[in-house]
Amino acid sequence: MKKVILNKCYGGFDVSKEAYMLYAKKKGLTLYLYESDFINKKFIYKKSNNDSLFRHYFSKDMGDNVEISNEDYEKYCLYLKDGHREDPILIEVVEELGEKASGRFGNLKVVEIPDDLDYVIDEYDGIETLHQRVQEW
Repeated sequence: MKKVILNKCYGGFDVSKEAYMLYAKKKGLTLYLYESDFINKKFIYKKSNNDSLFRHYFSKDMGDNVEISNEDYEKYCLYLKDGHREDPILIEVVEELGEKASGRFGNLKVVEIPDDLDYVIDEYDGIETLHQRVQEW
């Protein structure tokens, strides 16, 4: 059997600050929390300890108040989203933290499915349902 993370509430796949920090610890990463703001048609990132809506986690200290290139953003930003739903470390974090693993817009649950199951995830307003993929003729 393999495990997959699904979001089971309206909102969407959202990981809490506590889950990000535990994930980073298990991966041996140091994370720096930043808030973003859109000023003069540019995103500016400011170091923060707040768990704001516009939070970003970087694996590199980018300074206190900076504009970050797209290249550096892609390289250093840890973005735990639905593409990580089979990540064994994130699964471990969600199982360990339970409800505390979910961000304000999520309710993450780990489900077990057969190893060879070819699946698709349907989503309606953030609520996800896993289905066996059916071959179309």
